Amino acid sequence: EILQSKWFDNVPLLIEDELPLKSAISFANSEALTLQNAIRVAIVLVKAFAECCEYGSFSRRVDSVSLDDVFVNLSDCCEVDVSDKEPNDVTKSLTDLKNKPNPDDTTTKNTTSLKAPVEDILRTGFFSSFDDKAADVYEAFFAKCANVKSNDGTQVDHSGDTVGIELGLGYFTRLNHASENQEGPSEIPHEDSTARESSRNIETNPATTHKTLLGVDIISPTPVNQGNLNQKNGFDDTQKFQVLGWLLYSVFSKGSYPPSQYYPSNLNLQLTDDDIDTKIGLSDRFAGRKSKSSRPAEKTIFYYLLNSNSYPVSICRFLSDMIDIGPKGKASDPFKSFDEITDDLKHMKDQPHLFLYDFPRISGGSVPSSLLFGRQYHGRTKELTQFLDIPTRLERQHSVRAEAVFVSGRAGSGKSHLVNTCGDFLSTQGWIVVSEKFERDVEHKSQSVVCSLFNKIVAMLIRMKLGRNQQDIEYSDGVVRALESSLDHNSLCSLAEYLPDIQDLIEGVIIKRSSFVEANLSHWKLVFLLTEFTTALLRSNRPIMLIMDDLQWADSLTLNLVLRDLLGALGERINSHNFLLAGLYRDDWVLSEHPLYSQLERIRESRNVNVTEILLSTFSKTDLSEMVAAELRLPTRVVSDLSDFVHKKTSGNILFAVELLNSMVRDSIIYFNLKSRRYDWHWDIALSVKTGENVAGFIVTTLSSLPQETLQVLRILSCFGFHVELSVLDLLESSSVASNCGFRAPLLHLVDIGVIEMAGGLITFSHDLIQKCIYDGIELAARHNLHYDIGTFLGFKASPALAAPHVEAVQIDMSQVYISDSKQSAESNVSTKSLLSIAVDHINHAGPEFITQQQQRVTFAAWNFLVGKELSSRSRFGCALHYYEEGIRFLGIGKWINDIITDGRQLCLGLYEGAAAACCAIGKDAMTAYYANFIFQNVSPENSLPAWISLFSSLESSGKHMEIVEKGIKLICHFNINISRDPPNPAAIMESMAAAVASASHFKIDQIVEMYQNRSERKMQNIFKIYNAISVAAYSLSSPYLPLLTFDFVRYSLKNKFCTTETAVAFASFGLFNIYLIQDYAAGKYWANIVLDMLKKARARSAYVRAKWIVHGHIMIWFIPLKTTVKNLFRTYQLGMKIGDFNNSMYPLVLSSSYALFEGENLALLSQSFNGNLKMMMKYNIACAKFAVIDKDMIDTLRGEDTNPFSIFEGLYANDEDLINHAQEENNMNLLEYIYLRRFILSFWKGDYENAETCAKVALSFPSAKWPKLLSMYFSFFRGLIAFQRYRETQSEEQLRNGIESICKFEVWVNLSPANFENKLTLLNAEQQASLPNIKQAKVLYKASIESARDNGRVHEQGLAYEMMGKFLLSVSNESTQAMECLEKARTCYNQWGALGKAEILCRQYGLAADDSKLRDDSLKRDRSS
Repeated sequence: EILQSKWFDNVPLLIEDELPLKSAISFANSEALTLQNAIRVAIVLVKAFAECCEYGSFSRRVDSVSLDDVFVNLSDCCEVDVSDKEPNDVTKSLTDLKNKPNPDDTTTKNTTSLKAPVEDILRTGFFSSFDDKAADVYEAFFAKCANVKSNDGTQVDHSGDTVGIELGLGYFTRLNHASENQEGPSEIPHEDSTARESSRNIETNPATTHKTLLGVDIISPTPVNQGNLNQKNGFDDTQKFQVLGWLLYSVFSKGSYPPSQYYPSNLNLQLTDDDIDTKIGLSDRFAGRKSKSSRPAEKTIFYYLLNSNSYPVSICRFLSDMIDIGPKGKASDPFKSFDEITDDLKHMKDQPHLFLYDFPRISGGSVPSSLLFGRQYHGRTKELTQFLDIPTRLERQHSVRAEAVFVSGRAGSGKSHLVNTCGDFLSTQGWIVVSEKFERDVEHKSQSVVCSLFNKIVAMLIRMKLGRNQQDIEYSDGVVRALESSLDHNSLCSLAEYLPDIQDLIEGVIIKRSSFVEANLSHWKLVFLLTEFTTALLRSNRPIMLIMDDLQWADSLTLNLVLRDLLGALGERINSHNFLLAGLYRDDWVLSEHPLYSQLERIRESRNVNVTEILLSTFSKTDLSEMVAAELRLPTRVVSDLSDFVHKKTSGNILFAVELLNSMVRDSIIYFNLKSRRYDWHWDIALSVKTGENVAGFIVTTLSSLPQETLQVLRILSCFGFHVELSVLDLLESSSVASNCGFRAPLLHLVDIGVIEMAGGLITFSHDLIQKCIYDGIELAARHNLHYDIGTFLGFKASPALAAPHVEAVQIDMSQVYISDSKQSAESNVSTKSLLSIAVDHINHAGPEFITQQQQRVTFAAWNFLVGKELSSRSRFGCALHYYEEGIRFLGIGKWINDIITDGRQLCLGLYEGAAAACCAIGKDAMTAYYANFIFQNVSPENSLPAWISLFSSLESSGKHMEIVEKGIKLICHFNINISRDPPNPAAIMESMAAAVASASHFKIDQIVEMYQNRSERKMQNIFKIYNAISVAAYSLSSPYLPLLTFDFVRYSLKNKFCTTETAVAFASFGLFNIYLIQDYAAGKYWANIVLDMLKKARARSAYVRAKWIVHGHIMIWFIPLKTTVKNLFRTYQLGMKIGDFNNSMYPLVLSSSYALFEGENLALLSQSFNGNLKMMMKYNIACAKFAVIDKDMIDTLRGEDTNPFSIFEGLYANDEDLINHAQEENNMNLLEYIYLRRFILSFWKGDYENAETCAKVALSFPSAKWPKLLSMYFSFFRGLIAFQRYRETQSEEQLRNGIESICKFEVWVNLSPANFENKLTLLNAEQQASLPNIKQAKVLYKASIESARDNGRVHEQGLAYEMMGKFLLSVSNESTQAMECLEKARTCYNQWGALGKAEILCRQYGLAADDSKLRDDSLKRDRSS
């Protein structure tokens, strides 16, 4: 009844998340008082006790305190009448109670033991006096509790319960403190966490310094200085802790007393030894502990409790440090404050596996298992919380964008530990978490690190697929389905080049090797494939976290790949909110000139990625103290001096601190004290430890004391870098570098002392600083010898062919080295490819300067060539370049071997050719030209074609089209393709075309298609790749060489009966020129169909995309509906993206967007599409962006808004005038024509026919204007309309002829595709009839054009027909009403098109009333976007 009373509901002792006092009492009275619950009860008691002391009961007094209400409420619960008591009687009664001896009767003991501990407290004089009401309430309370019955009606035995303790602390002490205070108010006591938690129960009036405790108004005193003595009672701080220790002892022992010899001297308890023995019956309630009756040998309470075997060692130490204190105390670490007591208890409660851990008793005096700092995560709670807030935000879908977090700090600041700890936690929550680390001095392997990261995800999916967890199986299957839906078979095979485990995940996928000539596609192909792969993962609704460590050592290309291209692409995806990238780097390395610096600047401004940055400074003293406490399993108060010493020595560098602590363990400065069952340390020795100036020097110094065999193994490991496979070391067991004891025993010792880690067959240094310190500590000559011995041994192990002293044998037996991906050495599970790569790395570290024999240098150059070639075949061009350049270094930079060995010339060619292709792939244009030109100086044109292809590809990316044409024309003359170097004249072009037509006439379509070969003679294939490169450049320049090249290569192909994908480009161009030069549309379509049939057999690659967009974008527009053409072009763009041909993919994207504009796509939607397309073009092909931005500018004008699309160029080009100047400088005729044609069309829509005619004249002046294309069709259409309008104004016969000329063209075209040309021809005819004038016929034709445009879905041309009809009818008598109706309908059509600007122009021109068209357009945009 007392426990349930409302009085207890008002007790303000809700201590954070601990038990309130009421619950503490309940636990103390129940069978639930386990060790953990006892600790929770103890926490509440300590908080209550500390709060009592804080309110000044020992030295101050408050006069005006009324306790009536409190006593009345409590007396009501106890049914005690306190109204007539006299103060003197109560005082006497309380005095008797204090001096009352313990009853001897056993029954009495059992029934009154509930209040016995409190009686003993009162007996000590710790509480001075109570008024009369307090004494009666006290008596009534215990009388009530003594008679409490259980549910079954039996008397409840409260023996050993501690309710009285809690009541004495939680109630009577408060009353005592209130009544004892005498002085006036002063400052409000400092609020700790307890006071803050209790704020809802402690009411403070800001106007006074009063507080309300338990309904009692108390004037708050100044907190008592714990160093002061209570003059009245004579209790100092030591005795406070002793009293509290006694109380807590009662909690853990369920009401027992500690031995009498450990009582404070002024606690005048008259207890006999028998009393002690009776009351000391230690509880067996705590699992697994049994009491012993033996008396402690040592006269300290710690050993008394320890030998009882009833408590954990930490509890023994805890109680001893409170009780066995004072001048004669023997406690090792006495408590100094209540906070220390609370901290100890909370550590026990929150981390019992650490702070309640008992080291096992080990016979023979041995110590527990080795102590090793640094393995567990400690401290940095703020940073840990900040990091975990990000995945929390993602899981709750509070973020709609991808997330990136960058953690920076100095070396050894704990970046990896923090992020990996978070990653380990998230992986238990269903996240896909993988991590990789970039390594120092191997930037060339950066892309491989990224591929390895993603390949780990594939390996994880395979394990899920083969596992038993149904959710994992479904997830893996879902990812496979998503991949198969987004990537075709060829793309999946391309993905396997980078992620080889895909072969085991998806059935039927095999690795397809890349060639040098496709090198320029590698970067964007990888971006696309990894983006699609990650998107497929995200579709299955399992969040992903990628961890990339040590970003400061990644090369610029890889940083672009990850932070600019991949992260940027994912940020634009709808389901990117499940993606988190964690990047770690050393901030002292990333200065303004570092490539990572600019990448971070750019990504901070990204609108598609949320960026969080966490800077790790030095480890705080508190965090270090917690780490040391947790590892030693001691309270923080005990280890604070040690942790402060370490912090001072290491300046808070956590790696330094860990190494120092581990060295102290190795040197037995920190040792396990068997007597006290805890770790201890020798202070005198610790203070003399010399740490040096930095962690590097300290590591070298401490590890130098290792045994020589262990140190040698450590040096060998450091030569491999940050990590090495154990199987590689197993191979080295039989080499000269291995010591007599082998590797295994030293490795295990290094693991034990924390220098290295071994997991999954991989040996890794615990920190890269350790590896660097060891490696740098090896003398230079010894280091070179180690690398040489390791490299040659592993190289010969990879294949006997590699031991050949000449290159020819290596070339001939290369297949013995590269049999398959799965080929392994007979003595190891390391693939021979990996083994050769490892061997070559060591040889390269030794360097050509160390190797004096020329024959050996050539052999090692050949090894580098083999590794580089293998990497190139897997599109790892950045890494391949490193090995090609190393091979060149072994031969001698700038030297060409002709006379040393038979195959030296071929080796030089292979190395320089590979280097040129690799440089081209990664955008090093200057180096591409250097290596290619070196080849041209030493090799004939017939044998240098791959180098020419690399050079032309590099020149194209630099926009040097004229140089390509000039060099290309000169080159192809070596292959019996005789093209005049003088600019061709029309007669020469027509003559060449006639010859090509004659050659083609000898073949049927099926015969030509059958000539197509996927695999063919390399020289012929390369010749056509050269043609493809030259034709691209010639097209950009509108060069007259383009038709000449096309015709000659068609004849060359047919003559040699050789067709490849590159030939398809020539055939497609041949079809185009049949239409352009001789208006043979049937022949154009004929060759287009041949190309499409050929491409059905072709493997998709660069020329494939180019051939397709020529066919769909320039030939089939004359034969199929424009809507179908738009779709086909968009599919071609998608195909190019899938194969990584991003550069060529932009051309069909530009055309599809432009054609959609002419087809009448809603301008609001089209504007949004252009925004995204422009960003992509700026990334992949800025030349296409220059065309697209002109279209976007026209769309903005038609819509009546200005979004400044030229801002995409970031100030390079502010408007189309800047583009014109730029095009003139580069002689880019296509761009100039495009700009002026767009100006012409825009002037037409504005009704400014005079300016339109001016622009038309300029556009017609460019050579490219004569090429047949969609713009030519619309140019003729709009020019014809303008001509008839101008004729009616000026009666100029020239204008009439221009109009009729346009009609003639459309009369030809309408037979090819009525859907594309019918409404336009009809409108032109209507304008002609209006010009005659033939009013009746004109009206009929206007209406027919309107209906045709409507039926074909061209709302803009429907509006145009209404406008033309309205303008005409305004000039006809009595037709003004119908004219205005037509103009109103024209405005409606323009609004539906989204051309609000055009509609407003129409309104101004003809005085139409304003309407809510803009509102309707905005609504339409929102609806369609939804």
